Amino acid sequence: MLRHNLKLSFNIILKIKNIGVFYMRKITMTRKTGAFLVVFSLLFTLFLTCVGSTNVSALEPPGVYGDFNGDRNVDALDFMKLKQYLMDQNTTYHFYMDLNSDSTLDAMDFAILKQYLLGIVKTLPTNSTPEKPGVLLVGRFDTSDSAGPKFAWSTSTIKASFTGTAISATIKSSGDNWFNVIIDGVVKTPVNVPAGASSPVTLASGLGDGVHSIELVRRTEASIGETQFLGFNVTGGGLLPAPSPSTRRIEFIGDSITCGYGNEGTSQYQSFTSKNENAYMAYGAITARLLNADPVTVCWSGKGLVQNYGGDLNDLMPAVYSRVLPYNTTLTWDTSKWIPQVVVINLGTNDFSTGSIDKTTFATAYANFVTKIRGQYPDAHIYCAVGPMLSWDQLAKCKDAITSVVDQKKTSGDLKIHFIEFPVQVESNGYGEDWHPSIKTHGLMADQLAATIKNDLGW
Repeated sequence: MLRHNLKLSFNIILKIKNIGVFYMRKITMTRKTGAFLVVFSLLFTLFLTCVGSTNVSALEPPGVYGDFNGDRNVDALDFMKLKQYLMDQNTTYHFYMDLNSDSTLDAMDFAILKQYLLGIVKTLPTNSTPEKPGVLLVGRFDTSDSAGPKFAWSTSTIKASFTGTAISATIKSSGDNWFNVIIDGVVKTPVNVPAGASSPVTLASGLGDGVHSIELVRRTEASIGETQFLGFNVTGGGLLPAPSPSTRRIEFIGDSITCGYGNEGTSQYQSFTSKNENAYMAYGAITARLLNADPVTVCWSGKGLVQNYGGDLNDLMPAVYSRVLPYNTTLTWDTSKWIPQVVVINLGTNDFSTGSIDKTTFATAYANFVTKIRGQYPDAHIYCAVGPMLSWDQLAKCKDAITSVVDQKKTSGDLKIHFIEFPVQVESNGYGEDWHPSIKTHGLMADQLAATIKNDLGW
């Protein structure tokens, strides 16, 4: 039926064209010519509304708007190719033939091209090449390898929009890493990318027609190993231009709590498994979603400012914080690339959990780290957090040290530094692996933090 209607419509259009050509030969180039062209254009567009539309199905590399055959010219050959496409005689879709930017190639685009060739429309939409298909990277990524970006920090996210019925991704991994897959805003079953893997992983299938969104979020933390994104593969369609980033940005700096260590575990007596670590459901990422913000998370289980868990002094958080990739000591993150309005620091649990630590020594290290963050982000609100794992004397010492730093900074004129205390976790909310916060506890922390940020920043 569609093909029949298209042929019928084009037969009518061609008759109008022949009549137009006949009269154009009779009419001299006067004002009548301009009037005829306008009337002809209107009639032409009216008849084109009979022609069925075809949804976007795939993408080709960017070119000139209206240039169907890729010769960098817009002429009758492109007009013919577009006609063939609309009549199902040509199934190759070109993104740059969407001349009214409505993500659909239909009769209106045909009409616009005809008007352009007649000289009625002087320039095609945007007056430039179409925006390239692509992905949005949220987090710290090393993009120096042309094969694909490398990343390892928790909640590192790859976002895209696409048309098609299925989508897969190829990811290389040096450890047992896990990813959350979010299709059209719905969280799907997580996917595992084990060490040494490099085969495509199906993320979604059986999708309906239209435009879809995908988010691929790294659940696992830095210590599990690096991953490299080698690309999406779309069935029955292709990628669209990359989504826009949020104008709201929050950086989270922390240890296992911020990583979501074991938060999907069912017992505090379970040992750590990478499968049960879900940074997407840690308090930081949840807070970001509550505030419609993009999160960047720099966290590593066991890390401290003066000592790591167990008293280890190697690679303390101030040393690893500046790295693009956690184990790469030479590649430093450019803080000018991504400037947050909010920074949340939740460190101290590991410092005070092992042995006896001098409170003044910790306060000095904490103050130095805050000074570093303030130097990078002069206008950011900095939230210095404690909790929810410490208790009793350990909590009191850590809290006293952090509040002393916050008070001193405020006295010195820094009015964008804040202290926030997350309540000690309780058994009724459950525990994750190795006594870490459960997803329920993370949710409560996020509610508290999001409300505080919203109040302070007006978000």
